[in-house]
Amino acid sequence: MRKNGSRLISFRQYRLTDLFLFAIILAVFELILHFSFISFNGSFTFSPMVPLVLLVMMRWGWQSIFFAVGDGLLFCLLNLGTDGFSNELFAVYIIGNAFIALLLLMTKFAGKERIRKKWYFSALFLVAGEASVVLGRTLVAVCFGKDFVGALMSQVWETFSLAVGLVIILIARRLDGMFEDQKSYLRRLDGEREEKRRRDEFGDEPIEIDEETISILNKRDNDLY
Repeated sequence: MRKNGSRLISFRQYRLTDLFLFAIILAVFELILHFSFISFNGSFTFSPMVPLVLLVMMRWGWQSIFFAVGDGLLFCLLNLGTDGFSNELFAVYIIGNAFIALLLLMTKFAGKERIRKKWYFSALFLVAGEASVVLGRTLVAVCFGKDFVGALMSQVWETFSLAVGLVIILIARRLDGMFEDQKSYLRRLDGEREEKRRRDEFGDEPIEIDEETISILNKRDNDLY
C-alpha cells in the first residue's frame, strides 16, 4: 500500500526490521572486535554487547534477551579452539549474558521515560546492565567449581567496556527516538504529524485575550480621539 508516494509498513514489519538491523550491528561489532583482538595480540578488548542490548531493551523490551544470548553464543563460536577456552564457557557466556534480563525490572519500576530523560538514570541503567552480566557470568562459573573471587576478577576487563558503553548510551539518548520505547515514539510522531496537519489546515490557534487587556486596548483607542 502506498500513500503520498511512500510505502506503508505494518507495526510488526517495522519491529522485525528494527530488530534485524540491531542484530546485524551487534554481530558486525563482535566480528570486528574479535579479529582486532587477534591482530593486536590481545593488547586490548571491550564489548559493545551491553549498551546495544540495552538500546534494544528500551526500544522493544524482552526481545533484547535473545540479543544477549546470541552474542554470548557468537563469542563462544569465534573462540573455539583457543587456549584456555573450554566448553563450560558456553554456559558462562550464554547463561551469564542472559542475566541482563534483570534490567527489565528497572524499565518496569523506574519507567523507560525516566531512564531516557534523566542522563544519570541512563548512566545507572548501563552500569546496572554491566554489573548484571558480570554477576551472571561469575555465578555460572562458580557452579562449574570456579572460585568466586577469581571468576569475578576475570571480568575486570569489562571496566573498559563500561566506559565505552557509557559513551554509546549518552550519545544515543540525545538522538530522537533512538533510546525510547518504539510504541511511545511512534505515537508521539503520529501526534506531531496530526498537530502539524491541523495547523496547516486551520492555521495557528487563536490568541486568547482576557477582559482586562481588551479594556486597556479600548482605552488606548479612545485616547486617539
